[in-house]
Amino acid sequence: MYLAGPDVFFPNALDVGESKKAICAESGFQGVFPLDAKLELAGLPPKEQGYYCFDAMVELMESCELVIANLTPFRGPSMDVGTAVEIGYVHGRGKPVFGYTNIATDYAERVAPDGFFVEAFNLADNLMVEGPIYKTGAQVVRSSVPSEEIYSSLEAFRSCVALAAEWFRTRGQ
Repeated sequence: MYLAGPDVFFPNALDVGESKKAICAESGFQGVFPLDAKLELAGLPPKEQGYYCFDAMVELMESCELVIANLTPFRGPSMDVGTAVEIGYVHGRGKPVFGYTNIATDYAERVAPDGFFVEAFNLADNLMVEGPIYKTGAQVVRSSVPSEEIYSSLEAFRSCVALAAEWFRTRGQ
């Protein structure tokens, strides 16, 4: 399972990845964290480094049967934009998508009024993000954690992995 999310930007990203992979293993899954990619960036100009990383992430996503995405708002009221792309990519490839967030409030409640229409669908994030999870037959696992644990709590992730395991059991995978 591909572990999408902004976790790769955390100061303790490698530790977070290892913790998530251990939780996956408890349910019989092999977790694949983006930083597992073997990146050889030396000598490449910055733009080429970025494209190389993109290709490596696509290769990792292709190697996995499903994705679990961290939808916790990052750098604003919404989730990490790169994670949103990964959700769309995997969904477009016909693979199941599961998601979780450590912020339980609806997206519409987190967006400040600015004169523009806000999607008030009681969703965790934009409908185009939650749609692939819905199409999988799942729902976003929401957790409300103290503000100092928004980027460290793995309880919603653990619940999401359990949901994915149950999904696979009931579909004979």
